Amino acid sequence: MPSSESSGGSVWLRPERPPRDRRLTRERIVDVAVAVLDAEGHGGLSMRRVATELGVTAGSLYWYVRTKDDLLELALDRVLAEVSADPGAPGWRPALAALARSNRAMLLRHRWALSELTLRPNLGPNALALAETGLRLLERAGFAGADLDAAMAAVNDHVVGAVIAEVAWHGTLERMGESGAGWGERAAGYLREVAARHPALARRMAATGEIDVERESERRFEFGLDCLLDGLAARRKAPLPP
Repeated sequence: MPSSESSGGSVWLRPERPPRDRRLTRERIVDVAVAVLDAEGHGGLSMRRVATELGVTAGSLYWYVRTKDDLLELALDRVLAEVSADPGAPGWRPALAALARSNRAMLLRHRWALSELTLRPNLGPNALALAETGLRLLERAGFAGADLDAAMAAVNDHVVGAVIAEVAWHGTLERMGESGAGWGERAAGYLREVAARHPALARRMAATGEIDVERESERRFEFGLDCLLDGLAARRKAPLPP
């Protein structure tokens, strides 16, 4: 299998080949890849697995997608299309908040995309359109130049960081459950021992009780988003309406 470098880098830098068979298209291949990734993550994805799901030979896929990296790049851009973004929406602040919420929701549906965002060049049409929308909204807010780039990065970083935290929280709870009922008692005893050194943390942990992870994660996301938008509103240069 050729590497992404020998095959010309990003899949978006090469023209798409015309279909050779009406039963097989790049769109169908990406559809299956996204479904496999959603169900099983990166470990379940291979060219052979996709071919099996489509009822074709693995070799027939390489006319449409040269490498697994190409397939992941295509899959990432496919799910980015799910992010709702309207650069013409009234008010930069509610429009930017809606963009951030939609992006978070997409990443929670397709958790495999988190790592892909840091690994792929994101040159696909949906990625570019999404970036354009965010930048235009922040331009309306009064940002320009390097500050425009930094403001967009701040919004994206908040979304990605919040999703990573929520996914990790779920993972920790799952591992605790797999460790057996005794884990909770052992952890509680340990925390009582260290409470004197960390009184603020102990008070908060005692106050939380049973937490609905989804609800609390959303509350924290919204709190952070409001703080971020407040900060952007305070820093913007142009006195434009909110």
